Amino acid sequence: MSNFDKITTYHGTAEAHADTLVEGKVDTALGGGELGQGFYLGTALHVAKAWAVQMHNCESVVEFQFDDDEFWNFDIESLTEIEAIEYRSNIRRNGQTRTYKFSKDIVWGPIVGGPKVYSDQHKWESKNGESFLNGSKVLRRKR
Repeated sequence: MSNFDKITTYHGTAEAHADTLVEGKVDTALGGGELGQGFYLGTALHVAKAWAVQMHNCESVVEFQFDDDEFWNFDIESLTEIEAIEYRSNIRRNGQTRTYKFSKDIVWGPIVGGPKVYSDQHKWESKNGESFLNGSKVLRRKR
């Protein structure tokens, strides 16, 4: 399989959590963000590093790489920028940044909170997705 067949995404985190993620211990129930409860991966390394600096005062990033075909086997909700903004607004207004779920494996859309930097995000929210991210079909490494 060539690199053209792979998807590479990034998760900015605290240094103390990076090794745990590399070991395959992602927990989709722990995280939350602008689209609700889940484990967030972004498509831009610089955005993940900025997140780690802002939230954890470090540049700790874990890279997740997996086969493109595996990704498309999941139940994915794809959001436009306008839809992502509307969901973010409603989720924040209702205090659901750590509880809201779409009942999908993955929610895919642009990051709409914070500075205007374009990057997609994948919010993994199902146990099926969690098992995949923790499994042997995913390359996990610190950047």
